[in-house]
Amino acid sequence: MSLEDFLYNIGEAVDSGIHKLIEFINPSPSEDPPTFRYLTRLIKKDLTTHEFLSLKLQIAFLIYLLTNLAVLFLKLNPLWLAVIALIYFLYLRYLLTRNREFFIEPEPYRFFYYFISLISFGAFLGYSFIRRIATSIYYYYGYLVLVFIAVMAFRWYFKTKYGRDWTYGVVEEIRGDIVKVFVHDDISANVKPGRYWVDAVDDLEVGRVVKLIVEDRRLRGAVPTKIIEVYLSSQTSTEPKEESE
Repeated sequence: MSLEDFLYNIGEAVDSGIHKLIEFINPSPSEDPPTFRYLTRLIKKDLTTHEFLSLKLQIAFLIYLLTNLAVLFLKLNPLWLAVIALIYFLYLRYLLTRNREFFIEPEPYRFFYYFISLISFGAFLGYSFIRRIATSIYYYYGYLVLVFIAVMAFRWYFKTKYGRDWTYGVVEEIRGDIVKVFVHDDISANVKPGRYWVDAVDDLEVGRVVKLIVEDRRLRGAVPTKIIEVYLSSQTSTEPKEESE
């Protein structure tokens, strides 16, 4: 390779890196669905784009929490918490904005992860401060109570604003009086993605979208229990497009 080609390749790499950095800092919605090269190798399940994006959000949040815990454990300068938060929030914004069109319902996910991440940042930063001024263990007890109240208040507000006791599913199999329905990850209904067996109703066909009542179960999230509406169109999305029967 000549010196001219070498310098040209370096220039292209730098230009590409700058464009990627600008896109990362100031993302715009993509028209092309994202790819999940590494997740598909790790997760041996047939997940939809929505499920993979939800999984990426969960993994990013978990890594954020563990990294902050490491900072506190190693007793590093609290400024590291701010640096980590800046990088994490930029990534969170990029992931949510870039893939906005590929979430079934993006707004609840955006609200949930932004605010639970802000609460987490405040909790870690506050703990770092408390550790410097605490003269007894009661400082820590009081602080933990405040964090718990903040989390419970957020949970209540999220359920009030976005929570619902129903979700959508797609009929995959009909077996006599029961039917297997695929349900997407639904943060508003607190339902995990999966296939659920529920009682069959009239006018069911494989591929049809149905609306299901969900029931909260402690430590297990909500579970679909009953079909309340059947939609006329057969489709793979869980968003109905026509009037129900």
